[in-house]
Amino acid sequence: MNNPICISTGAVYRISEDMNKKIELLKEFSPDGIELCFADPQHLVDFQITEQNLSYLHSLSFVSIHAPWLGGIRYGNNEKSERILRAIENLYYKIKAQNVVFHTDYFDEIDIFEGFNFIVSLENVDWNSGAGKNIEEVKRALHSNTNFRFVFDFAHALSVSSELIPQFVENFKERISEVHLSMLKRDFKDHWFLHKFDSEGMRSLMNPLKALDVPIVLEAVATNETELSLIGKEMEYVREIFNT
Repeated sequence: MNNPICISTGAVYRISEDMNKKIELLKEFSPDGIELCFADPQHLVDFQITEQNLSYLHSLSFVSIHAPWLGGIRYGNNEKSERILRAIENLYYKIKAQNVVFHTDYFDEIDIFEGFNFIVSLENVDWNSGAGKNIEEVKRALHSNTNFRFVFDFAHALSVSSELIPQFVENFKERISEVHLSMLKRDFKDHWFLHKFDSEGMRSLMNPLKALDVPIVLEAVATNETELSLIGKEMEYVREIFNT
């Protein structure tokens, strides 16, 4: 099984705030796909993609959008939410995206997507977040709409308990749209590179993921330009694990 190995633009958020620049930085690693990660709602609303980057995204096998979670955004029946979701929908069709990822703990009303036409995937969150850390919480969220998909974040689950990893995969394998992959501990400021923690135990934790025929999106963060090479090493590491 050859899972598309993709990269989130969040991997270079400390190097540039310019989304076009982020895409250009990640292009150098020849990923199979890119997830445009918008933490701040205003960055999404203001984003104007260059023609060169638009053409590049159209050439990839997988493109997705990570919806904002900062700036006090609460997804529900409010004007700010409507504006953000409309911006997501417009960008979704422009870049030919295949998925939009939302954290499960930023909703007031989960039926707000009825007026929008894009694929919605809910993501499990880390130990320090609200609803969406555990199996039953995610089940309740997904039960509210049978069209919702699920993004499994390996690092988020690991930060709660390594025992959750096979449980998430087993419970939601039919609805998983993509996997977010990186390393996270409770004292980490950012997601970090999995290849730095390679061991038989770590590879064993990833084994359940290898049965999933979905894109793998790398989320480890390069602190500065000197760490950009680590993204390339992470891609080599993950490709060796998933595609051999």
